[in-house]
Amino acid sequence: MQSRREVQREQNRGSALRTIRNILLTILILLLVGWSIYAVANQPRAAARRQTVTMAKQYAHLHSPGHFYIFNRESTYYSITGRNQSNQPILVIVPQHGGSIRVVKQANGVTEQQVRAMTMANRHPTQIMKIAPGIFNGKVVWEVTYRSHQGKLCYDLVNFKNGRYVQQINNL
Repeated sequence: MQSRREVQREQNRGSALRTIRNILLTILILLLVGWSIYAVANQPRAAARRQTVTMAKQYAHLHSPGHFYIFNRESTYYSITGRNQSNQPILVIVPQHGGSIRVVKQANGVTEQQVRAMTMANRHPTQIMKIAPGIFNGKVVWEVTYRSHQGKLCYDLVNFKNGRYVQQINNL
């Protein structure tokens, strides 16, 4: 026969195991819910990337897709970097709602890294939030979104071909 103390120890061990099991189940459920929310929230971006890559392969003969960008100004454009059949780096810009697809050789314009360096040197932002290519007034541009030293939101549009500022919106 077990003593009262032994019975209490067994009950305490069982209680501790149930507590650990419940904590692990809660963590697992939270991870699954978090992953599900992330997957659902990211689904439109993933679908846009897949569609852009498909169109770029079909119309621009894109090989080895690289960075994907979303540009929102007058219209929304999706862009993807990669290489063409001649193994030259290209940038393919696809309008969200139909229209002509633009294919530009990256060697014919300023790069994302050059735009980043130019912004750091000229604007001295505390944080560059986004750099994305797109079409503005019929020309290929880089949109730079950053925070100024005052914490204000700023946008610059930089001409893809010559690196000149097309538009500046400061301190929003």
